[in-house]
Amino acid sequence: MARAAKVERRSIDFIPPEERHGTPRSLLFVWFAANTSITAVVTGALFVILGNSALWSIPAIILGNAVGGFFTSLHSAQGPRLGVPQMIQSRAQFGYFGAILPLLLALMIYVGFYATGLVLGGEAIGTLFHIPAQLGSIAFALMSATLAVFGYRYIHRFSHFAAVLSALVFAVLLVRMLGHADLASAVSAHGFVAAPFVLGISLSASWQLTFGPYIADYSRYLPEDTPKRATIGWTFLGSVLGGSIAMTVGALAAALGGAAFGKDQVGYLAGLGGSLWSVVLLAVICGKLTGNTLSSYGGYMSTATIITSLTGQDHVRPRQRAVYVSLISAISLGIALAASSNFLSNFTNFLLFLLYFMTPWSAINLVDYYWVRRERYDIGQLFIRDGVYGRFRKSAFAAYVIGVLIQIPFMNSSVYVGPVANLMGGAEVAWLIGLVVAGGIYYLTSSAIRVAHAQLPMPTTQSTARIQAPTTVAVTEESL
Repeated sequence: MARAAKVERRSIDFIPPEERHGTPRSLLFVWFAANTSITAVVTGALFVILGNSALWSIPAIILGNAVGGFFTSLHSAQGPRLGVPQMIQSRAQFGYFGAILPLLLALMIYVGFYATGLVLGGEAIGTLFHIPAQLGSIAFALMSATLAVFGYRYIHRFSHFAAVLSALVFAVLLVRMLGHADLASAVSAHGFVAAPFVLGISLSASWQLTFGPYIADYSRYLPEDTPKRATIGWTFLGSVLGGSIAMTVGALAAALGGAAFGKDQVGYLAGLGGSLWSVVLLAVICGKLTGNTLSSYGGYMSTATIITSLTGQDHVRPRQRAVYVSLISAISLGIALAASSNFLSNFTNFLLFLLYFMTPWSAINLVDYYWVRRERYDIGQLFIRDGVYGRFRKSAFAAYVIGVLIQIPFMNSSVYVGPVANLMGGAEVAWLIGLVVAGGIYYLTSSAIRVAHAQLPMPTTQSTARIQAPTTVAVTEESL
């Protein structure tokens, strides 16, 4: 018990086998709680706002969450196998310094989701305790930062409570909306329209895919022999089930509430709870607190990885972590307090923007792990700037840049609509194109690494996963 009460000691460094603990089932609670948040509800509302009926929003929500959740769940298996945070693994693909680029993009994700969470979480706290929403955002930031400072074990513990509470509250909200007198007319307001249906799939897929930089952070303490299928499966179930439920609630709420929901999402949901309004608000706070803590925790690790890349450190002390968490929280809070009234529109653009830039990274990371190196990494070399993975890897950057640029004709956002998207009536498939192209190019340009790693035995535990690659691989990677 004394050991469990301590602040987490580890940060970006490798988790040794003797410190591993937990079961993969815990991932169900983490990702269900993170997905059943008010931000996911707002995302579901966008389906109706963009032109889908509430009825046709539901299959788009489920399909998008399933597709996006499949890819992000694949990252989860990297945690037990490699024992390091998700984004530091990018050094194997992009090089020791080259990984700073995806780290900066991941940091933008963390700060963006943190800020939007502070807006909605602050409204929930303000409504519950009858204080200004800005003061609620400040309190919410302090809560998120505190939980992130205590770290991994406490994040998992809190997510169990938040997941159970959210499941009960969202079930009550669904039952109440399904029994609403105006539901039939609201759901069948208009029929199927292809373009917003496809755009809705992209929105829900983007919601899942933007969790990619987080995933392995919360499985890296699991025992090294944790079955891959269990890690992926529990992550997938929690993410897809949680996201689908929350977004369905959002779509139905937008259809029923209209302008009332658009003006005050938190207040409208609390009203649906009737006499349980305070419990609904508590669930909103706890669910969003889980997501914000993940953003704060992941944001500090990205910041720490960037800084240690420049300073040559291989670990971060708890006191340093507190400083990084406080910095991330302060920046996100500043953005939240300055948030404009057109929150829903800005959030849509933010999701799609992240999707364009993060799916190529996800594709490269997964292709490298499963098909190129086939789970064989030398973890120690990830912390050496002139090690086997080199400083910069041109092939990864080429695949990434092409994966981003190829999406431009297919993009559909308020900033720019590509010619192909325009011909398709606004349907959004750019993320899928970027995923396939970036992953395919990286695979084709990594043939030398594939051949060298194919000669090594398949790893069965963490110790075999840390086999150092042959000298021929080191030379090949540094020359790419």
